[in-house]
Amino acid sequence: MLLQTVKDYVFIGEEREIAGCCDGMSAAPRELLFQLTDLMTQFSVNVLDIGFGLGLTGRMIKGGEDSFYWSVDGIDGFKPNCYNNSLINDNIYRNIWHGLAQNIPPELFAKYDVICLLDVIEHLNKEAAIDLVRYILTNMNDNARFFISTPLWFYPQDTIQEGDLEKHLIGIPASSMMAMLPLMYQVNNPLIGGFIYNKASLDYIDMFSPVTNPAFSLEQGHKIARAVSCDCTPGKITHINYD
Repeated sequence: MLLQTVKDYVFIGEEREIAGCCDGMSAAPRELLFQLTDLMTQFSVNVLDIGFGLGLTGRMIKGGEDSFYWSVDGIDGFKPNCYNNSLINDNIYRNIWHGLAQNIPPELFAKYDVICLLDVIEHLNKEAAIDLVRYILTNMNDNARFFISTPLWFYPQDTIQEGDLEKHLIGIPASSMMAMLPLMYQVNNPLIGGFIYNKASLDYIDMFSPVTNPAFSLEQGHKIARAVSCDCTPGKITHINYD
């Protein structure tokens, strides 16, 4: 079930104050979005930010010289984030929903040019993570891009406040991310990878295999990345041509 709190930049929630502090920092290489150069010349660009947290991605987009006109919608599973007065007053997100991305109707997914899942997938259990990635790739339109970032190891993180969904439950090896054939990627310290895919990656969804063992270390993550030739030079953007 989805609860909409902002519609066309106007707050429509029933209550303005919600118990709990807004949360959701991330080390995602979100600037990778600006490598989607074809979008910079389009008249209309629609972005869905799943698990937007403090709204860092939305603020980056609305503050960009070539992206300020993009329309950004957000959905988050932690209710206080959906009542963030700062985000609402600054008109960062056009629409905001409280709920799970799996509950977004397929016809709505198909309207977006970019779907962002930045430092979110590691908070889900293995089955839910696989199902969500498959759902997004299945329902996004043929020309859309899917931007996902995640630690390429089991990054230890626990709950901070009740219901915040901050605990990490899985780690994603670089082999899984590379096997889905990204168009481009970038890795930040400490081994946080950002990958952009298109619809064709749906054919490789079975390669997406999260690790549930918390012993999957940073060192192991680096070894796997090297084994699959994933360039982990911090800040370096790698474009891939599969032709």
